[in-house]
Amino acid sequence: MPESMEQRAGGKVPVMECFKAAWQFLDRNWRLLLLAAAITAALSQVGVVLTLLASPPVDQTQTMLSVTLWDLVAGAPALIAGLMFAAAVLRKAVRDEFLPPTGLAFGADELRLLGVTAALVCVFLPIAALLFVVVSFAVLSRLAATPEQLDALLADPDALADALQNTLGQGGVTAMLMFVAIGLVAIAYLSVRLTMVNAATIGERKMVIFQTWRWSAGNVLRMFAATILTALPVVFFEAILDAMRAGVLEGMTLEGAGGGATLVIINGATAFLLSIASIPTIALGAILYKGLRPQDFVAR
Repeated sequence: MPESMEQRAGGKVPVMECFKAAWQFLDRNWRLLLLAAAITAALSQVGVVLTLLASPPVDQTQTMLSVTLWDLVAGAPALIAGLMFAAAVLRKAVRDEFLPPTGLAFGADELRLLGVTAALVCVFLPIAALLFVVVSFAVLSRLAATPEQLDALLADPDALADALQNTLGQGGVTAMLMFVAIGLVAIAYLSVRLTMVNAATIGERKMVIFQTWRWSAGNVLRMFAATILTALPVVFFEAILDAMRAGVLEGMTLEGAGGGATLVIINGATAFLLSIASIPTIALGAILYKGLRPQDFVAR
């Protein structure tokens, strides 16, 4: 792990050292976390199995921009499994603790992370909702008369670009892109300033959110660079896995028990590999937390 940032001139985050430390953590601990990743992947498929078994009716007015109550229910197991895995990684990275035999638990640490997640949703939701409302109602609703037509446009980038150009004009398209860019920059800025909240919550054994905000002062760009550098290999790996998954599933009939089992197995294998690949990005939060945490900090 890099030495404390406070020991460095100006307390600057060492981007390359953080990147190396995050991936070295994976190299040292991936075997220890294999079973945890496998269980996490299996739990993440509970929602898929429920969907296959329940066969919820499809709302014909639903578009790819809408979220149903069933989507939230089916996605809950994956969310909880992800929090449990993050807690296992952070316990090892922050406190050098591992709960045998798998590292996974559902106790105080996980409940705190769940509370932090809920708080962060409240932070990011207004920005995301504003982007959604402006883009979907002020822009996309003018492009198509029916949800089906809108889905067809969203599935065809060239047709969508032509429709935007014809409806909004060049000035309107530019203004929309600038608005979206500003919103994404705001989300990225908040994400970087709040990078350490999960690690701090595990380290302090209390829910810690905005108390970490000032720790990143003067280091936002460096932390952003470290985050991007650490995550890039994962992004490329995920893209390769998605392409392989699409190739395997292409042309296969997923109806019936056999098809459903195939889908669950392929999705589960992908989730397992991505869980392992996510370890460095989770560990980066711990590295930054341990390096930037003031020695006199007291969680409230």
